Amino acid sequence: MKTPTNRLRATGFTLIELLVVIAIIAILAGMLLPALAKAKGKAHAVKCLNSQKQMALAFLVYASDHDDRYIAGTFAANAPLMTAPDVWFKLLLPYVGNNTNIYKCPGHFDGGTFYPNLPYPVDYVVNSHIIRPSARALRTTQIDTPTDYLVTTEDSRRMNNFNWSVSDWNWIRINSWNQGNAALYGVGLTRHNAGAQVALADGHTEFLKMPPRLTTGAMLADFGPIGDCKIGTPVWNPPTQPKVFLRLTSAGDAIGGNVNLGF
Repeated sequence: MKTPTNRLRATGFTLIELLVVIAIIAILAGMLLPALAKAKGKAHAVKCLNSQKQMALAFLVYASDHDDRYIAGTFAANAPLMTAPDVWFKLLLPYVGNNTNIYKCPGHFDGGTFYPNLPYPVDYVVNSHIIRPSARALRTTQIDTPTDYLVTTEDSRRMNNFNWSVSDWNWIRINSWNQGNAALYGVGLTRHNAGAQVALADGHTEFLKMPPRLTTGAMLADFGPIGDCKIGTPVWNPPTQPKVFLRLTSAGDAIGGNVNLGF
């Protein structure tokens, strides 16, 4: 007696049916994986923004404990990163719960190692016109409108300078921006959805869409929403009003000593 054909087919898949199932799974995976990657990127961006907000508020708490003055200390670059006790991220550490992970951006993509003089990975830089690398600490009351001035943003843990003045920003604009992701300085400014996460002097944080990073080697015209100064002649001059600034005036740019830093 012959077994009915439909009974035989009920015992398993044919090769064609199996291939169809595999193809459907592959299509679904192709549709879902980009969405999952995008969701992961958004989660990284949110965590980064939260870390910078904690740092911005910690700077204000530090100031309230120190005669209304922001952190000021040794220039956070090169050997002092390891040896000096008064670089900004060490002075701020007690105000972020002694948690060094607060200085690590989860979206960091430019290599797993960090600059050897760092005691731990640091993916953020401070504005030297506010968090000064000198003995002259800035008072919070010297800032005319705290909502307008950048305090922190992010960059590579592989670089050697974590205090940026206008001259540093200008060097990046001229020499590093349009070198693609191979460039060291400025790479973090487009880490999240081609934009920069920043914290402002009043403690709030924002996402700023930045100019695209190219591989032409040409000089970047300006930093788009990030401006140099409110008063005077800026080093770069965007065609539209910047959203945030680094300093009040163009009267000073150098760091340290008794040099006017623009506030």
